[in-house]
Amino acid sequence: MNSNEILERSIGLVLGTAIGDAKGIAYETLTREQILELQKSNDTALYRRVTNHPYIPKDWQIGRWTDDTQLTLAMMRALTKTLRQSNAADLMANIVHEHIIEWKESVAGWGGTKNAIERLANGTHTYLTSGNQAEGNGVLMKLAPLAFYYSLCENVNDDEIETICRMTHQTSVALATACVYVHMCVYLFARKNGTSKEFLQYIQQLSLQYESKYQLTEEKHLLSLRIQRYLDVDSIANIDEKLIIEVSHGGTYYCVNSLSMIIGLLASLPTCEPNFETLVRASEIGGDTDSNAAMIGAILGGMKGLTHLDQDHINQLYQMDSLRKVGEEFGRAIIEYLANRQEKS
Repeated sequence: MNSNEILERSIGLVLGTAIGDAKGIAYETLTREQILELQKSNDTALYRRVTNHPYIPKDWQIGRWTDDTQLTLAMMRALTKTLRQSNAADLMANIVHEHIIEWKESVAGWGGTKNAIERLANGTHTYLTSGNQAEGNGVLMKLAPLAFYYSLCENVNDDEIETICRMTHQTSVALATACVYVHMCVYLFARKNGTSKEFLQYIQQLSLQYESKYQLTEEKHLLSLRIQRYLDVDSIANIDEKLIIEVSHGGTYYCVNSLSMIIGLLASLPTCEPNFETLVRASEIGGDTDSNAAMIGAILGGMKGLTHLDQDHINQLYQMDSLRKVGEEFGRAIIEYLANRQEKS
């Protein structure tokens, strides 16, 4: 991948995240049927105004994103700093620092992550002890930048993924799904011309590996059983909206539900390459729509780059220029790191 492509894809990753987040927040927690009913109104705006959301202020700006984007930005800035420092051991210190910055900016919609970062901000805990006994998708939604870096540098580190996860989510099911999600994103960012079946078989293998590692046995925790449902269909045409909602139990915030919805949306495509319509679909299918669409947006942007996002949606994003700058700096840091590594070899 040349330098221009790295920049296009790193900027695409953050803008894709923000678009999915901002589109999905108006529908978060609603079912597909409720969303279709809401869409009968004459509202033709690209981003719908958020109403009746218990964790989002009433004056929330149209096109504004939430914690999904905030935490992704925190990860990008932390990785950028670490790549430009000589000591990779500073990564967790940078991650903690950047999370606290976002925590101070806004905690609308943060869920349990808010409490974990508050403990770090108050100095009562370290990142090794700050995590909650949480099973939500709050750790998944911010890990695409880490996977993008891993995909280019070919250095996936499960211990690092686990440490990042434990900072906010200590449960075995959260750890397992975080590892599966990062490896899945690395696979997608680096792959070419794969098939839906190959993708599902790979995710099935990952699921079984991490279910064994983290000793998951309870049926609701087993992502592998959900993947098997997708593998059992006669053709990918049968991985339709009804099946995706059924397999993912509505794609709610529970980490296995959220991840199985994202996997279903990708597996319903012949080569698992999302387009902008996939992002829109994720934002309107129901469940934890902002997080799920943010993750699809991150994958779309990270796989295909900025040009595969809709420009009108980009233009109407809250703090678009700041988002773009963070993505660009992240991409440049990776380019510099790779160049330095090549010089030393």
